[in-house]
Order: sequence, then C-alpha cells, then structure tokens
Amino acid sequence: MAAAAQLGNLQEEAACSICLDYFTDPVSIECGHNFCRSCITQSWEGRDDIFPCPQCRSTSSGKNLRPNRQLGNMVEIAKQLHLPPVNPPEVNLCEKHNQALLLFCAEDQRMICLVCRESKEHKTHTVTPVEEAAEEYKVKLQEWLRSLKKAEEYKLESKVKEEEQYKAMRDRLRTEKKNLESEFEILQQLLKENEQTLHEKLEKMEKKINMVENANITKLTNQITSLNVLIMEIEKKCEASAWELLKDVRRTLSRCDNVKVQCPEVVKSYKVMVTLDPDTAHPRLLLSEGGTRVRGTSTAQRLPDTPKRFTSDPCVLGSERFTSGRHYWEVQLLQEGMGWQVGVAAESVERKRSFPWSPEGGVWAVERGSGGQYSALTSPKTPLSPREKPLKLGVYLDYEGGRLSLYNADSMELLYTFPRAPFTQRFFPFFCLCGGGEMRLV
Repeated sequence: MAAAAQLGNLQEEAACSICLDYFTDPVSIECGHNFCRSCITQSWEGRDDIFPCPQCRSTSSGKNLRPNRQLGNMVEIAKQLHLPPVNPPEVNLCEKHNQALLLFCAEDQRMICLVCRESKEHKTHTVTPVEEAAEEYKVKLQEWLRSLKKAEEYKLESKVKEEEQYKAMRDRLRTEKKNLESEFEILQQLLKENEQTLHEKLEKMEKKINMVENANITKLTNQITSLNVLIMEIEKKCEASAWELLKDVRRTLSRCDNVKVQCPEVVKSYKVMVTLDPDTAHPRLLLSEGGTRVRGTSTAQRLPDTPKRFTSDPCVLGSERFTSGRHYWEVQLLQEGMGWQVGVAAESVERKRSFPWSPEGGVWAVERGSGGQYSALTSPKTPLSPREKPLKLGVYLDYEGGRLSLYNADSMELLYTFPRAPFTQRFFPFFCLCGGGEMRLV
C-alpha cells in the first residue's frame, strides 16, 4: 500500500497540470512551477508584456523558460516503472476546449479551463482554483446547514408544544362534558334543551380546535420535512467532490435563500434601535423629545415645509436608513385611533400629495383600517386574519433578500411577508397614524 502511494505521488509530480500527461521537454517559469514547453508556450500565445502562471496566477514580465533536466530525468524514470496512464479516470474536461476544468469563475459560478480563462468572456472575471473555490462554497453551505438545523430544532420544539397544548385543551373539554352530563342527570327534565345546545357548542369548539391543530401541525410537519430534505442534500454535497459540489451550487444556494421558515430567535437577533426623524413628520404628528414616541392630533403645528416633510398624509419616517443587511425593530401600539400603517418606505415615496399605498407607491406595510380590519398594503390589499390582536408589531427587513415581513411581536406570529423583489433604493422605517393614535418604539 505504501509503495503504491509513493508511485502515485511520483506519477503526480511527473505530470503537467495543463495537459495532464507526462512532462515533455519540461521547463520552469519564474514562480517555480513546471510545465511542458509546448503547453506553456501555447498558454502564453498572443501575450506581449504580462505572462501569468496558469497554476498560481503570479505574473512575470518576460518568457523566462528554464529547462528542468532533473525533472525530465524523473519523468523518464516514471515511464520506465510502467506506471498507469497519467490522466486520472475522472478528469472533467471543458466541452468547448477539451481541457481540464481547473478554475472556477465567481461571476458565472461555473468551472472553466485555462483556455477559457484567457478568453474575452472571462478575462476580467474573478477566477480561483477549483479546490480553493470548493472550500469557499463549502463554508457557505455549512453556514446554511447550521441555520437550517437550528430552524428544524425550533420547529420540532414548536410541534411538541402545539401537541401538548391541544391535548390539554381536549382533556379540559372532555372533563367539562362529563361534568355537564352529571349535572344534566339531576336536572335532565328541566335542562334537556339547554344540554343539547351546549353539547353542540362544545362539539363545534372541539372541531375548530382540531381543524386549527391539524392545519398547524401539518404545516410544521411539512416545514420539517422540507428542512430535512434540504439538510440531507447539503450534507451530501459537503462530502462530494469539488466538481459535484460546484456544478449546481447556484441552485442549492437559491433554495437555501428561499426557505420560507424563519426562526423567531434568528429574526430577533437582527434587532436595531430606531428613532423618528422630526424633519419628515406631518404637522399633525407630535414626536417625543427622544424621537421614540409619536401621537396624532387634530391640530396642525407650524413647521417648516421642507422637501422631506409629509404634508398630505399623517406619516413620519425613521432616522435610520437601510441599504443593505438584515434589520428588525418593534413598535408598540399604545392607542390605535382611527387606524395605522407600519412598515418601510423607499426614499422616493411621495411626501406632498397622496400616493398609492403599496410597493408601487414606495410603501411596504400592514395596516389596521378604521373599521378594525387588518390588511397588507398590496395592490389590491390583502386581508389579514391574525390569531390575536397585535399590540406590538415587529418589522423584519432583509435588504439583499428583497423581503419584508411583519410579525405580532408578542407571539411572533407572522402577519405577512411581501413577495420577494429586488431592493435598490434607501429604505426607512415608516409609520402613519390617523385620528389620535399613539405609537412607541421599543
């Protein structure tokens, strides 16, 4: 076994990294790497001033080819030992140039050969050796793996808690039914009609609980299954060869990015402090001194009419602007007034006249209307039915991911996630109060 390994090492040292065959007339270049004279000459063909090494990419100012006779002698010895062919059985070749795929193009996210590297298509691209690129993407996939496993663990815990809660609810219902039956045995004649009515009510409650339970448990089970499939796929890729790992790495990373499970602990880890910008506040909005509280009034203040200030609708922006990263903040609804809107707004949002309350108008937000109904401000509006009345809202912005999600911050129930879209403008926290409402940033 040791002898075979040493022969294999000798075979590798006797092979040119360009043609993958035994060296023919081996020469050394300035950086110390060796190639066949014909291979390096062909690689440098058409160059006049800068000559890069195909292996390490260091450059030299001249074609300084030094014959390596000692290496040539070693090649002859390797040939006399009757070693198997130099070309490995699983070398992946470029379909266009029939050369070994030794490099990885970061812009196109695919493997290329040395000839491709010198072409116009890739000449200005960032190119690294395949093994180096594989290590880099393996690190990215392992980061996703940790995040996905954490999400899976959270969902498993949620499933157990949900099952326990619904079991306790069913147990309480059964106990109540038994107590009712005992009481109705004594008052059977007088309460027969009431007994039937209450039984039907309890049955409906149980059916509703079962329906909600089944929907929630099914949803959690499906999410866990999806996470399991993705986790196993990534674990398999992390153990695969560089070529297998990289050949569809874009699709794998995209699937990770599109996982629709967000662990509340992960969301809250991006929490930032937000304050209100007084230069944008509508004259009918009163801000606290620290910029953490806003209240709507019926009387307009005398404020300078600057380009940044809202003068049509009672809105105010946060002082913080976001052009990248992930951010989460919370706002407490102290008084709801006639209605409110909370979310983010693009810098280009209209300030002086009414605008479309939707992403097309530069606003991504949810609202509570004057009639108490909740909606996502899409076009048309999307009705929302939160399980509990939200008293505190959480806003989660993933700028690079092109997503905005809003939560009931007390229970971390997801209220709505806007469809993914590329964000290019600067974004600001957005608040709107109608008819005497009041909010506080927490």
